[in-house]
Amino acid sequence: MKIINASILENASNTEFEQCDMHCRIILIILYSVVLLGGITGMVMMSCLMFKRNSQSVVATFVLNIIALHSILLVSLPFRVSYYFSVTWDLGSFTCRMVSSIIYSHMYFTFVFYVAIVILRLLIYFRKLQMQQLKKRHAIVSSLIIWVVGSLIFLPVFFLQYGTDTSHLEQQRCFEFYRDLNRREIIILNYSMIVIIMSMVVILFLVQLVVIFQLIKALWPDMWTHQEYRAQIKSFFFLLVIVVCFIPHHAFRVYFIQNYSGRENSKLVLYNEICVALTTVCCLDMLCFTGGVIHYNF
Repeated sequence: MKIINASILENASNTEFEQCDMHCRIILIILYSVVLLGGITGMVMMSCLMFKRNSQSVVATFVLNIIALHSILLVSLPFRVSYYFSVTWDLGSFTCRMVSSIIYSHMYFTFVFYVAIVILRLLIYFRKLQMQQLKKRHAIVSSLIIWVVGSLIFLPVFFLQYGTDTSHLEQQRCFEFYRDLNRREIIILNYSMIVIIMSMVVILFLVQLVVIFQLIKALWPDMWTHQEYRAQIKSFFFLLVIVVCFIPHHAFRVYFIQNYSGRENSKLVLYNEICVALTTVCCLDMLCFTGGVIHYNF
């Protein structure tokens, strides 16, 4: 903590970095560092386990996609940690926008794969889909569709809409794209995403709870010996990750949009940055699987 001392504070003042003060930066450095270390550990351990098992299931393929997404995000985190230590950004606007886009693309792509796993298992439970009908090629094709469609939608929106105000880059600052929330099209885009994600999570969460309670009622007290129950519990775990890591960001986004008017508000920016950083905590999901919190067998 001594690294962030008076000289850095003076540098922060010179670059008008009051939007995220010392307290804000310490929280973000700690949070990103924990995610970086825990995420790398979880990725390595889960990758070894999955390649050792060589699973051909659809869910396992989706999980490999999630591991790839986590790996991309983890590569970008040292840039963020370094920035909050030095309080300056010397890598240019394109790199700033790229690193910024990774954290959002990771959140939305990971959300899609989480939801795909949950819906797949619900369809199997309700006998709308037979596991025997699913081949690895189906999972690969589905994954490619998600990547291609998601990229065609996300990348143009982010690079054409977000980060158009580059005044903060002239002062060697980065990750301040919340400034674009004063624009009507950005507000509409954010509200649309919030409504879609919130609605989908509430519906899936309620359906998943009903399924789990039905299984408990039917299989009690030996439900943990049944693969179907364990599969639904793993789906519920993914939903919990969404609720804990992604929902706070979108819920606070509503408050942020309504109260951010372009005036500097360090508390508002602090909470917004923490909510953004919280989305990266989902990278610890694989650590939970390998650590035995949730059975990792896919």
